[in-house]
Amino acid sequence: MRLLLLLPILYASLDPAAGLTPGENCEMCQIVLRTVFGHFSANVPSRKKLTNQLKHECKRHFHYRRRCLMAVKDQGDFLYREMTGGDFKPIKPCFIMKECKRLQSPLPEDFQPDNSTYPPLDMTSSIISLDAPTTIAPPDVQE
Repeated sequence: MRLLLLLPILYASLDPAAGLTPGENCEMCQIVLRTVFGHFSANVPSRKKLTNQLKHECKRHFHYRRRCLMAVKDQGDFLYREMTGGDFKPIKPCFIMKECKRLQSPLPEDFQPDNSTYPPLDMTSSIISLDAPTTIAPPDVQE
């Protein structure tokens, strides 16, 4: 009986959308829209393809997934009109969908999220050398 009472509390604590601040929600909204808009090279072919690509992009962001998928479901037509209407800025639909507040700033045009763990390697100046020569020989075959 006690376990049944604790299940809703446990489920609520595992809600991935509960972990983001309003600023992070705003940032994620803009990242998703900018990524999808860039995927189509600013030329969205159809409402269906846009919706499918938005859903795909939403699923890539674990903590924003549920909120993003609900926004795509509810606002798919609006997002299509925004992205095909000419001058598209991700902050505008995010503001209208109430993901961003009035005082929150748009992401810079050259914003690139850093998902890497290691710094990029410069392969042009890297020289790989072995400490000792290595010989590979077949094992002796005994007959």
